[in-house]
Amino acid sequence: MNKHVLYVFSIISLIVTLSALAMWSETLKVNTYVSTGEVDVEFVNGTLIYLDACGLQPGYGVYGGNDWNASNYPQPLAVQLGKDVGCVNVTLYDSDNDGDSDTMKVELRNVYPWYYTHIAFKIHNNGNVPVKIWKVILNNGTHDFIYYELNEQELHQGEEIDVTSDGNPDLTIWWGNNFGEQLEPCESVDISWDITVLQNAPQNTTLTFTIKLIVIQWNEYSVP
Repeated sequence: MNKHVLYVFSIISLIVTLSALAMWSETLKVNTYVSTGEVDVEFVNGTLIYLDACGLQPGYGVYGGNDWNASNYPQPLAVQLGKDVGCVNVTLYDSDNDGDSDTMKVELRNVYPWYYTHIAFKIHNNGNVPVKIWKVILNNGTHDFIYYELNEQELHQGEEIDVTSDGNPDLTIWWGNNFGEQLEPCESVDISWDITVLQNAPQNTTLTFTIKLIVIQWNEYSVP
């Protein structure tokens, strides 16, 4: 076979091979759209109730007047006294600028040992995922106190808090056992705090702290 015939044969073989590879094909594409949910709760403005408000604060649930005394400490029970000495100021604000009130600030002014107040409010699930109340973070300006489910002693005798960072507890706080309670989207729940000033609270000091309630998606709830 001469070189010319071999060259022609090679060209024909290449054409036959390429023809065999030139099959029709089509790709099917699948477009997937994923929409994630949102975990989000808020303090409900207008539901805040507390005793012995500072100054004239007209509005739903805000009561001024004479002081209250923790008459049955360590139980969260109190009687009203005949003088107006101390007072409480409670405000809600949006700490992350997402349009929801997520932090409560409490100020106890001119108070003294066994001074008592009660604070109640609603929280609302304004996300679209069921959530459970997971933990409470109380901050005194320098330190976070983190609480998960309470034991029986804490439920009945409260939790002592050092809000002045001097090594001594200044307050006892009680709150209901709402940990683990599930909130469906658009659902709300009532929560309250009882607060008593202790003997170790320093004089000439406004006792100030903030509180945040942290929730978690309902299927991830656990207690560390």
